[in-house]
Amino acid sequence: MRIVRPGLLAALLIAAAGCGADPICKPGSRLACFLPDGTLGGASCNGDGTAYDACAALPAGQSLGCADVTRCCASLPTNMAPGCDAVVTQANEGTCNAYMNTANAVNLCTDTAGATAPAYGPNCLGLMNECCGTLPTQMQSQCYTRGFVGNESKCHDYLETEAKAREYCGNVDPLGMTCAYAAASCCATLPEGPRGRCEELAAKGDDDACLSYLGQLATGNRCPTLGTGEPPTSPSCDALLGSCCSTLEGPVAYECDLTGLSGQPSLCDNFLDAVMASGACLEGGSSSSGGGGCGDTSSDIANCGFCGNVCGSDHANPSCAAGQCSLACEIGFGDCDTDASNGCESALADDIYHCGFCSVMCSDNNGQPSCSNGTCDITCNAGYEDCDGDATNGCEAYLDTSSVNCGSCGNNCFGGPCEQGVCGVGASQVATGLKVPSALAVDASSLYLVGAQPLGGVAVQVAKASANVVCMETALPPENDTCGFGIFDGVVVAENEVFFTGSTGVRKYSPSSGSIVKITSSVETPWALAVDSDFVFFTSRTRGGVYKASRYDMDGVAQELTGALSLVGGALAVDTEYVYWALPDGTMIRMRKDGAEKQQIASAQSFDPSNLTPQYLALDETHLYWSTTGGRIFRLGKDGSNLMVLAENQPEPTGVAVDQGSSGFVYWVNRSGGSVRRVAKDGTGLVTLAAGQAQPITIAIDETFAYWATQDGSIFKIVR
Repeated sequence: MRIVRPGLLAALLIAAAGCGADPICKPGSRLACFLPDGTLGGASCNGDGTAYDACAALPAGQSLGCADVTRCCASLPTNMAPGCDAVVTQANEGTCNAYMNTANAVNLCTDTAGATAPAYGPNCLGLMNECCGTLPTQMQSQCYTRGFVGNESKCHDYLETEAKAREYCGNVDPLGMTCAYAAASCCATLPEGPRGRCEELAAKGDDDACLSYLGQLATGNRCPTLGTGEPPTSPSCDALLGSCCSTLEGPVAYECDLTGLSGQPSLCDNFLDAVMASGACLEGGSSSSGGGGCGDTSSDIANCGFCGNVCGSDHANPSCAAGQCSLACEIGFGDCDTDASNGCESALADDIYHCGFCSVMCSDNNGQPSCSNGTCDITCNAGYEDCDGDATNGCEAYLDTSSVNCGSCGNNCFGGPCEQGVCGVGASQVATGLKVPSALAVDASSLYLVGAQPLGGVAVQVAKASANVVCMETALPPENDTCGFGIFDGVVVAENEVFFTGSTGVRKYSPSSGSIVKITSSVETPWALAVDSDFVFFTSRTRGGVYKASRYDMDGVAQELTGALSLVGGALAVDTEYVYWALPDGTMIRMRKDGAEKQQIASAQSFDPSNLTPQYLALDETHLYWSTTGGRIFRLGKDGSNLMVLAENQPEPTGVAVDQGSSGFVYWVNRSGGSVRRVAKDGTGLVTLAAGQAQPITIAIDETFAYWATQDGSIFKIVR
């Protein structure tokens, strides 16, 4: 079931002439609203409380930038903190000002005593917490505006039609929590009659119907109630709720509730007259003419379905069948509001909201849209361009920072960053055709890459100087992009030797002689590995625990170190004293190299319950470093002290590499974001080294370059 009715916002903001005698709001209270340019404004209740004034711009100068947002975050409920913290982390004054102004518009983060956050629903919280901060800077203000206004339906629409349509926020999907939110936080705030029907609707579990219902409640400043305003009420609407709605059934009852909860007297009077004309609510009284019989309503276009329901003829040829209006629209017009009473109201030739066809909206993304002869066009704001020629997504390219449209459309930086419209030094390709990589290592003269694809695996040496590629086992170039059947997972360079894992066991390769030695195959599907001067330590894809074998063994038997603590998989690192194991559940274990003195030094539940599984693990003399699927880069003292987030809100970070010594940088790649980044070990100076990469997977560094491999099997490098 989908509940559909015309929007009430315009009626709430400006009362119709002669229909505003009943008070509907508290004089001076404010309601959040949208201005024509899509920014958030405010509408104030007039002096006698009978109407809200027109939507107006907010006073300028309310925000002091990111310092103000930091104070704002501390005042917000816990469920709003992730989105607020993400704004602070970006350290962009424009984004911070936009966030503060939209928060102020709904009376949050102000000096108003007693101001509390409304009970935002999952779609708006999901948008603000998980999506807005990951969008391009030019989209963030509009995203936060949409979230703060609190309309669940509009938040969901923005997520689907603006963010996901541009391939952002693909993992954000809060729709399934909509009915639960209605039951837990919304229904109880409604008057008795609508409350029960709201609970019945929520209990059905139809999240689309709940979303539509909540969206329409929000236009009457309910679920949530924003700003200093209150839900509008009037005697005639109270009477409708009290004496009529409870006598109705099905969608008409919901329609009655939503009309009554609008608080708008003229809407409530008109609805009551209409249902009385059809023979319902005859005991409820009416402010106007009342009902009476009108003959057969099954096919009468003047009384279709019930008395007085006229099928509109504006630009339409109407008909009525089985009590339902149907419209045949004139060419160039459409019934885009699905309200048959006003005919085919939309002129498709020049309507920016229905350009050429109903619901084809000309985007106002970073520009001023227009519709001419049923085709969208847009005049872009300064600094933006419609580089893809698709006016329906607006001016999508910000020329100051776009790595593929840097300064002008089509100016590709080929992996280099774009700053103020000028390309930085770009990345260069070292090798290709080596898909799908899983790990990368480097020594003074070569790169070593391992991976697998359906046709077989790759375990190759790539010369830095010549870019010559050979399989380590055969010293021959890969055939059909493989080195033979098998899966290869991990690779490490240690003391002029290369160690790699895969379906054939743990192997050692000598670059100087070209020889291959099988160290052990006693544990199936070895995965991550770490190597010191004496031993190889590794985990398995299918068998729990951490294992070690002498790096000088030839087809020996590996020793298990972990005993009862035997979870499958996990990343490894090793120093002179300890082995560090990142368990798949996010717990970090430190143990002696003989398996003794096992100690948990980090726990997932302590700081990121959603997902803290370290995907890669690196170390220097004093700290461990890892990336997580939750979008964070962590640093932790080797004794478990001083956990620190070096970077967050990274789009699917994978791989990590670190400079040795007390200073320097941490490097990683963002798989879904397509970027290569670094940050200082103290968390300062986040820098994008390369952008626009095709799903980078793993990274390695030497003294001069950062190297990474992409999903399509290419290796790139850039000066670091």
